[in-house]
Amino acid sequence: MLLRPFKTMFILTFFFVSFIQAQDGSNIKELVFSGKINLTNNGFSFIPLFSLGKPASTVNLSVGGKRLSFDPQFRFDLDGMRPWSFLFIWHYKLIKKERFQLRLGSYFPAYAFNELDYSRNLRSVKILTPQRFFIWTTNLNYVLSKKISIALFYLNGKGLEKVDQTKRGNFISLRTYIQNINLSKSFSLSFNPEVYFLKIDSNQGYYVAQTLAIKHSKLPFSVSTTMNKAINSSINAKPFDWNIGFNYNFKSSFQKK
Repeated sequence: MLLRPFKTMFILTFFFVSFIQAQDGSNIKELVFSGKINLTNNGFSFIPLFSLGKPASTVNLSVGGKRLSFDPQFRFDLDGMRPWSFLFIWHYKLIKKERFQLRLGSYFPAYAFNELDYSRNLRSVKILTPQRFFIWTTNLNYVLSKKISIALFYLNGKGLEKVDQTKRGNFISLRTYIQNINLSKSFSLSFNPEVYFLKIDSNQGYYVAQTLAIKHSKLPFSVSTTMNKAINSSINAKPFDWNIGFNYNFKSSFQKK
């Protein structure tokens, strides 16, 4: 059962590359491949409320052209590198202006791994089991200046398993991106606060979160920290949580001849 997400990863990657190669060269002239590897003392999900509570690693990848991209995310528990979640994300920039962008997304498939109790030979055992979700997103982004932009992000998710799973989730986030604040000639700071609403089945809550990151202008490494605080919530999760992480970023571009 655990092999299915890995098979899906290779199939979708092959499909995406084949799709790009099949396009008219006049439409797609350049492919950009980028990514970030994060190591942290406390793994955070893409929704800040949900954390692993122990050391984790996240691998974010992206390959695509000017409008269509494939942006998978892989999260691992560092205890034995057990998978935590695999997200196969597709994005399409429907509107791409100098200041305004509208991006549509689909997380399909999306896997979350949980330890479930099973009975085997009259014994109770815990087995790491992937649970499937279908998620779609809408992201509105407006650029205020070279260093500041604001975004409105909406996510709707549906659980695909028949038992032991969340049935429906809604997530709305108002975000601000403040980038490249100079601390010195070599170091700069980015600050990304957000306020969001989350509803999972019949439970809901309001929260604030922020991410701070410091990077060097000539090195691909950065240090970041994320914090999340509940304002009013009926969801069973920590009222306050935080982490600190070490990141490695990379990026390459390929010209199509």
